[in-house]
Amino acid sequence: MPAAKVSRFENGMEVISKKIEPRIDQKMVTLEDVFLFDNRLFALFSDKVGASVTLYLQEYDDDVDQYGLPFVVASYVVPKGWSRNVLVTTKISPSSNYLVVDYLIPAKKETYDRFGYNILNVQLKSIREGEYEIPYDSKVTSVEARHLTNKGDYFLGVSVFSKAYLSTWKDFGLVDKSVIIHMSAEDSLKIHELDMVQTKVYNFSITSNDSLAIITGTWGDEESKGAKGIFYSTFSLLTNSLDSTRFLEFPKEILDQENKDSDDIYSMQNVNGELLNYAFRNIALLPDGSINVLAEQYYIYEVNSADSRGMNQITNYYNYNDCIVYSISKLGELNWFRKIPKKQESINDYGQFSSLISYFSKGDLILFFNDNTQNYDELGTYKGTRISFSNSLRYKEYCLARTVVNLETGDTKRNLFSHYDAIEGFVCLKLSCVNYQTHQVIFSAMSKKDKYGILHFE
Repeated sequence: MPAAKVSRFENGMEVISKKIEPRIDQKMVTLEDVFLFDNRLFALFSDKVGASVTLYLQEYDDDVDQYGLPFVVASYVVPKGWSRNVLVTTKISPSSNYLVVDYLIPAKKETYDRFGYNILNVQLKSIREGEYEIPYDSKVTSVEARHLTNKGDYFLGVSVFSKAYLSTWKDFGLVDKSVIIHMSAEDSLKIHELDMVQTKVYNFSITSNDSLAIITGTWGDEESKGAKGIFYSTFSLLTNSLDSTRFLEFPKEILDQENKDSDDIYSMQNVNGELLNYAFRNIALLPDGSINVLAEQYYIYEVNSADSRGMNQITNYYNYNDCIVYSISKLGELNWFRKIPKKQESINDYGQFSSLISYFSKGDLILFFNDNTQNYDELGTYKGTRISFSNSLRYKEYCLARTVVNLETGDTKRNLFSHYDAIEGFVCLKLSCVNYQTHQVIFSAMSKKDKYGILHFE
């Protein structure tokens, strides 16, 4: 990231716009990330000199000026001749009271990946730092989830495959095992397996409150190409132990909603009674111990072709389709399960205007996503159709849609929220964000100029 432009708005008007330059003490460095922690603006930089890599954290004030001096959060040594980019991740706890900086420590000849981490509190004091190793071959492992609790416990969710592979669809049959790695002040590192005999878990997410961490996701068997259902497991933060995992099958009526006669293999949501490629977008742990989960089908497929001159061309198709929303009780029973039909497809744009944004408010889950106006009647009520939104859509066919899901019953209400004429641009949900401290959704829209809008909620 060469530089980052940061703007501050008051009453809808831009009052400050500055760039965060990749410099530390007038020396050029690499800007790795810009984020809010404890409602304060920070930038993370990396500086590689020879074999040494140093990570710096710099705070900025409301005028986007440096606040205090940059300080070192980590330093490590890379192998001689190592030329790849620095790999660093930041995660913030749900209450924004802890921040973890997690980074890869590369080694040319080592089988296992080794990482370093530093957990900071709001005073930017390190409460725990160290190194850890994922004890599986790095060529066949994938970190599915990272989570930092309000106590400062750090979780990783890791899938281990029987062999390295690249595929449009995630193949449950190639999952050898899935594990939760837990790091705390009491236990430096412990590994807990999620799988049962002949059952594989995939695409999982982690959330927590003050006493529990909740792990949920999808599962299949050794013959599965997709998911047969969802699983649920709890981890006690008091005893540092993983409870038994419950496996729940998808409701038959959800699977029967699909058109089995479709000849478009890329629009298929399920194959042989299994749902394909769902990524988890939001999860809420309610006071009664139940959880509500939102997931979205997401995949990319690539087409190689040659023109009349023999020149090779690669086209990438980005697909963000149906959402599933479900509720699981404190006892691990399925309360309800709903599917929200949608279809978003685009070409060679990384899905810039696809996907969704969501938040929880007053017992509801609210979703916003870009859609096609043909899916709504003249009053803006959803007609039940699934006509696709694409990045080449004409302005008059574009709309921003809203769906409200009642968290107690699962009842849904969907309507057209805004036309193109009202926004004068396509909303970019990936650049939009939710701020629960100020009870605001900040929408980002793009046309000839960048635009921003604010929605207040209770």
